[in-house]
Amino acid sequence: MPRRMPIVVTVITLSLLTACATNPVTGRHELSLISESQEVQMGREASQNDLRRVGEVPSTAAQALVKRIGTQMAAKSERPSLPWEFHVLDDAAVNAFAYPGGFIFVTRGLMTNLNSEAELAEVVGHEIGHVTAKHTVASMSQQQLAQIGMVGASIVSPTIAKYGDLLGTGASLLFLKFGRDDELQADALGFQYSLAQGFDVRESPKVFSMLGRLSGGAGRVPEWQSTHPDPGNRIQRAEQRIAQTAPAALTGKAVNRDAYLRVVNGMVFGENPRQGYFTGTRFLHPDLRFQLDFPTGWKTANQPDAVVAVSPRQRRADSARAGTGHAHAGAAGVAATAGRDGEAIGTDHHQWQWALSWRRSTHRRRRGR
Repeated sequence: MPRRMPIVVTVITLSLLTACATNPVTGRHELSLISESQEVQMGREASQNDLRRVGEVPSTAAQALVKRIGTQMAAKSERPSLPWEFHVLDDAAVNAFAYPGGFIFVTRGLMTNLNSEAELAEVVGHEIGHVTAKHTVASMSQQQLAQIGMVGASIVSPTIAKYGDLLGTGASLLFLKFGRDDELQADALGFQYSLAQGFDVRESPKVFSMLGRLSGGAGRVPEWQSTHPDPGNRIQRAEQRIAQTAPAALTGKAVNRDAYLRVVNGMVFGENPRQGYFTGTRFLHPDLRFQLDFPTGWKTANQPDAVVAVSPRQRRADSARAGTGHAHAGAAGVAATAGRDGEAIGTDHHQWQWALSWRRSTHRRRRGR
């Protein structure tokens, strides 16, 4: 068995030598095991999933603003030929994120906490920077490299082969988030793109100040702050970039505060009660006209496509998720109440642990007939 080691190493080495590409931003050669077409395909699939699961803000003005700023930046970026898309998700989380291939998302929660187009441009530019610098591609390539190493070692060692799947899972988690350097590079690129498009980058520290004030909060997707470096350090770096910019380059740049506030005026701030809300242990949905009652002590969450409740024991069978339940609205739209008109699943009579879910999509179709 040891005689096969050189063959494995040679194959892996040759594969890596042919899997290098030039980074569009830095110009350096780096590992890239994912082609651009694969990058776009992955990003498009993930994007479509979020659009189905969460949905867009019903504001053509907000969508048009983000698309305009993003499209202009992307056209002048290092990767203008990507099929760039820009969307505003109807989500309360203060968040923005980018999928590989050029699919950029900003949430309603973020837009309602910004105060100008210049601030929005800083965020959009940051996310474009993740794509142009191929941060996701680099991270996934590193992940695949770790898995390739597992495969090679599996051939050599039956012991490693036995635990290969487990080790691969660990490698996936290891490279799940962008590194600190990636985030700081995206900040610098966002600054650069914003300035090039005529926005006043002196507004950029305000974005990080806002993020520093916010912690936790409601939402259906992970918050921007939770996966990014400390806002205080980012404020200092933004101020350093401003100080290093020639005063003439900052003259006459746009802030567009009033125009921006007109766009977000009337936009729901925080959780939208029309999408359902909890009062104690009772969940109510005004538009779909139903309610669900959950036992005291259960952890509950209102997700875009599900109302989820988990018992204190957090048993898998005790979670309630939309699309698996069998509650039905009556002719007058009266909804099922958990434990009475609906079907309990995962029942444990000794612990009085049950779960109920509501098929929102089915109910919407019935009301639309």
